[in-house]
Amino acid sequence: MLYEENPKFLSEALGALLGENFSGTVGVQFTQQRRGKESVPDGEITQEPFSIFIETKLGSNFDKVQLLGHLETLKQKQGQRVLLALGNFEQDSAYHPDFPEIEGIAKSYDVSFAAVSFEQFLQAIQLPYLPKTLVDAVSDLGEYLDENALLPSWKYRLDIVNCKMSFDSVLQYKIYTCPTQGGQYNHRRSLYFGTYRNKRVEQIAQIEAVVDLESESEATLIWKNDSRSEVELVRIAVERRQQTGDSWHPVRAFVLGELFATDFIKASSGGMQGSKQYFDIGKLKVVDAQDLAAKIRGKTWENYESLIS
Repeated sequence: MLYEENPKFLSEALGALLGENFSGTVGVQFTQQRRGKESVPDGEITQEPFSIFIETKLGSNFDKVQLLGHLETLKQKQGQRVLLALGNFEQDSAYHPDFPEIEGIAKSYDVSFAAVSFEQFLQAIQLPYLPKTLVDAVSDLGEYLDENALLPSWKYRLDIVNCKMSFDSVLQYKIYTCPTQGGQYNHRRSLYFGTYRNKRVEQIAQIEAVVDLESESEATLIWKNDSRSEVELVRIAVERRQQTGDSWHPVRAFVLGELFATDFIKASSGGMQGSKQYFDIGKLKVVDAQDLAAKIRGKTWENYESLIS
């Protein structure tokens, strides 16, 4: 769509992903009076061929053999050649143990290689002067990627949960549990957890993992925000659930890190609508749960962003 609207759009997007030296290589080139072997035409209009291969994964489990196969095919192409590894990388920079070797082989073939996150891809195509049809298309893509947890927006999300009936248990055992089914219990992936009761959030913790405990012997990791292994996080979820004394199944367990006191106030009338509410904390430049607790302490839900110094 970018190319059909204007080849320069695609050129700039690729330049953002591959480096400025790639910008301007896509599209028609106009040259005046370039001397040829036999003549000097007054004008020349050319377009160099280019090939772009995109290998996409919903995670970061790229296959080395598959990428090498793409490079072998690209090696036979003419003009500019690009291989993009588009994935969902947990780290801020795209990483895979095979990427350095892939990059080296690509360079020997004169192929441009880049490992790109969905966030980087989206940012590269968010050009400031796109027509409305493309702006809408890019916006729709962004919403789709976010809904499918392919963007790192979870890193900047605070999940405030009504813990009126379980506050002491959450504080003591660092675990929050709820049913595995039902719309009100389908939590979006978030990095931070806030305990709500009496029109205020009193504690903040990092969510280390969310685990579904189907029975005493069966468990499924839903997602994790911690570098520890799946096996260890599931074991922690099981142990902490047993400590609470509850035994009903299935249950969804939020494994929490250290809790830090805060006082994040709902100043408007009435209680919290529903069992949970999300806050975008991206503007707060939070370092960790303790920092978040300090930055929202004494602030209200209605104006917390404007009061951050």
